Order: sequence, then C-alpha cells, then structure tokens
Amino acid sequence: MLTRSVVFCTAVLLCCLITPQAHGQGTAPDSTAVFHQDLAWSPDGRWIVFSANPGAGYDLWLARADGSAMKSLTADGKGNLWAAWSPDGKAIAYTSSRDGGTDIYLMSPDGENPRRLTQGTGRNQAPSWSPDGSRLAFMSDRTGRWQIFVLRSDGTDVRQVTRDTTLAHNPVWSPKDSRIVFYAGSGKGDDQILAIDSNGKHRVQLTHNHVNNIYPSWSPDGKQILFCSNRNGANALFVMKADGSDPMKLNDRLAFFGRWSPDGKKIAAIFGMYPHTAIGIMSLDGTEPTWITPPLSEP
Repeated sequence: MLTRSVVFCTAVLLCCLITPQAHGQGTAPDSTAVFHQDLAWSPDGRWIVFSANPGAGYDLWLARADGSAMKSLTADGKGNLWAAWSPDGKAIAYTSSRDGGTDIYLMSPDGENPRRLTQGTGRNQAPSWSPDGSRLAFMSDRTGRWQIFVLRSDGTDVRQVTRDTTLAHNPVWSPKDSRIVFYAGSGKGDDQILAIDSNGKHRVQLTHNHVNNIYPSWSPDGKQILFCSNRNGANALFVMKADGSDPMKLNDRLAFFGRWSPDGKKIAAIFGMYPHTAIGIMSLDGTEPTWITPPLSEP
C-alpha cells in the first residue's frame, strides 16, 4: 500500500484534552531527506500528529500547530503511520507493524500504553473514528484485496463494508453521520472517490474522470470533501461539495494529503513529492503555507 501511494501521490472541540508529553523532544527529520505519508489534527486544533520516514521506517511525531514543541510518539521505525485522533482526544489510533503483522493500535496522546486492536490474517491500516468514538473504519486485505471494514473501539465486532471488485482505500468517517468516504480503483491511475454508509448501503461515486482522485476527507460540517487529484497534470489539493459537485483547486503547490482543522478555517497538508515532502498549514484561499516541518526549497 505504501509503495502504491507513493507512485500515485509522487470534530469536536475538546476543553479537557490531555497535553501530550511524548517519548522524545527534538526537531523532525529534515524535509530534504524525509517522506511524510499522513497527518491528523487533535480535536481542539492545537496539535498535529504526523508520520515521517527518513529512510529507516515510519514513526509518528507530534507538534503544536505552529510547529513548536516537536516530539516523537514512536521511535522504532516499525511502520507507525496513519494516525487518527479520537473525538474525545483521549486516544490516537494508528497502524503499526511492531508485532510482525500490519495492524491497528491505540495509544494515549503521549505515545504510551499501545494496545493492538486487530487480529488475524491480512494487513489492517488507515483507521478513522466514528463521530461518537465508538467505532473505527479501516482498510484491510484480509479477504484477498483491499476493502473497507468497521470494528468497535475495543477491537470487537469486525464487519465488512465494501465488497468492490476494485481496491478500496483509506476510509474517513463523516463527522456528522454514518457515511464513510474512501477511494477505489484498479491501481492503474483511475482511482475515484466514493461514499457509503457504514452498514454497506447507499454506495455513491463522487468523482467521474480518468485520473487519480485520492485521500478524501470531510470538512468539519460534513458539507465539503477535500481530496488530491492529478486532473491538471500534477498532484494538488481540491475541494468539492459532499455530493461531488463544484470541484475547486486550492493552489498550485504539489500536495497529496490534507486534513481540515477542527474549526474548518485551515488545512494542514503534505506538500511535495516522493521522496521529499514537508507539512504546512494554509488557509482555504490557497495562500502560502505556514510550515510545521522544515520547508521544501521549491514549490
């Protein structure tokens, strides 16, 4: 999955959020020699958790939204990525291969108390919380090809949501209801964005073209979807209405992964292309980002 993503890519306000005190403090690896795969906001908008791979494997890092107080949450390089902060701010779900397989784990916001949620055969990754925090959506190839599943936040009651003949990836649960947005395709440059209810019903395709449309996410009010597309020749961030209409390009910077801030006023995104990327925050008018990690030397 990571290789495939590289090729195609080449909301609850919480007053009592736990202040993270992570494993180690320091500066994130230099963007001239690191690749970031994903990021997530804390529910109060104060923190961003993100993955970084300087060449020795993925680990998760934490920083304030202004780029200060950089801390590592994991430090073993065991495929720690795809972080998702719980709506109550008390847990971070993520993917890790620390125990040999590829599974979904939970940890506290300080990086402590990791707990494995998924078991059995197949790879399980890219978790996303339901609005009430009781369930998570994730992708798994346990049936032989990547599909979308849901399970309870205690790891029980695993249910398959999609049964596509194509490959389904990276679900993101709506902040307002039971819908899940994801992307699916043949893996040959034609991924499209779709939405489906968590019970597997009412599947709707939202993009209709012959290019890649990937990594969708909902706005906090559930009325818009942010996504990456190469429809103009290079990967960039777009916003469209939740029904797939009125797509609009945000700016001309190379970017492939973005997430709305909890207040809906900003977007944190991964800019650049493999193997050099950087994380920045920009407003919805597409102005130049404020950098969280060391900035790239070119657009």
